[in-house]
Amino acid sequence: MPPNGIVQRKLALLDKQVANLEERLQSVDQARFEADWGLRAMSERAVQVMAEIMIDVAERIIALKDAGPVATAADAMDRLVQLRVIAAADTYRQIVRFRNLIVHRYEEVDPALLYDIVRNRLHDVRRFRDEIDRWQTDNAAVCANVKCG
Repeated sequence: MPPNGIVQRKLALLDKQVANLEERLQSVDQARFEADWGLRAMSERAVQVMAEIMIDVAERIIALKDAGPVATAADAMDRLVQLRVIAAADTYRQIVRFRNLIVHRYEEVDPALLYDIVRNRLHDVRRFRDEIDRWQTDNAAVCANVKCG
């Protein structure tokens, strides 16, 4: 059983964000999405929060493993690969970069790209959660000593 704690709470919030977004958008086609400012704003915020959670989890694990700091949030994903927490960082780095676009270059968010992410790429967020859960389970004894979760 994976340890309980901060990482698990963040992963539960990640699950909730994904589920809420899927529920809200299940019957929304691309034309309606692109025309509806509210749907786009909600989706941008949800994607931003999901990316922030992923970054928080990565930085927490890096700190617990005394393997930091890292220069950027995208670098945190690479460090998780080095620590053998996740298998590959590319997809997660893309999520972090999209979060940066939402936050810093918000006027450039392409509604079609956002739609594709929220309709076709949320499995990447779930895969991150699964990889972290698997790492915690595999390292339960270590985590119990340093409160990984």
